Amino acid sequence: MVKGIVFAFLAFAIFAWGDAIVKAIGYGLDPFEVTFFGYLIPLILSPVFMKPGDSVIDIVRWNRPWLMGVRVFLLAVTTPLSVIAFRSLPFAEAFALLFLMPSLVTVLSIFILKEHVRWRRGLAVCAAFIGVLVIVRPGFKELLPGHLAALAAAFCAAGGVIAGRMIGQTEKRFTLISTVFLGTTVIAGLLMIPGFVWPTAQQWILLLAFAATAFVAQALFIVATMYAPADRLGATQYSQILWALAIGALFFDEWPDALALLGIAIVVAAGLFIFAREQTLKRGRPQAVPSAETVHPAPSAASTSR
Repeated sequence: MVKGIVFAFLAFAIFAWGDAIVKAIGYGLDPFEVTFFGYLIPLILSPVFMKPGDSVIDIVRWNRPWLMGVRVFLLAVTTPLSVIAFRSLPFAEAFALLFLMPSLVTVLSIFILKEHVRWRRGLAVCAAFIGVLVIVRPGFKELLPGHLAALAAAFCAAGGVIAGRMIGQTEKRFTLISTVFLGTTVIAGLLMIPGFVWPTAQQWILLLAFAATAFVAQALFIVATMYAPADRLGATQYSQILWALAIGALFFDEWPDALALLGIAIVVAAGLFIFAREQTLKRGRPQAVPSAETVHPAPSAASTSR
């Protein structure tokens, strides 16, 4: 268990640095182009996640095609939206808005999965939305496209999680991981065409570094699941907010004010509480196959997310 937690912390640290690379690329490249190159190499290398009995054709051989199609699309569009958010918002602020995802999953599960949500989780969801209002402060701060992009990314990632829960254990782990790489590469590749510019030498280095973090971090998380159940490692993702605060301050000269820190703390605390409550409800029912929650959905393809 301890080894799994260590590997998970390491994976999410690398995911955070990958997101920092995205921010460092800045506005020099179209967000869809950044996403395309960031996912192309992990897609090519994705066969390393295959188990005995898996086949490359499993990338497109789905047992539940409609649900898989919805999941792949939602997680694929999450990444370029996250790229937009990271480029235009303070690093920690963008992360905090993306961490609204667990609360949105809870809301969507009520309407789509017909789950009964007790009052404690309901209050946590309300607290998360209050935290977002504290961070964004509509009417007092300028509402940037990055704010809307981050919220849209959180919503799409939450939708991908719900689709993953509906899929359950009907798909192979390799299929769940590789389809996110494939879908994101294809969608971003098509959408990058109008704004495509050839990257400079420095941008190529950053793009390759971003792709490397996406692949290595996902691989490390898979290793982590060999030592601990995937659903027990979800809370380690929140360590990214600490990396975001440190990286933003040290490398981008971003120092959140007191209200922003308060909002970030509220959103993270609410997310952790929701995660803890869900683990209590799922105790005794471990997942044999990683679902959408175990694939990082943020720009590093965890997301993947996630």
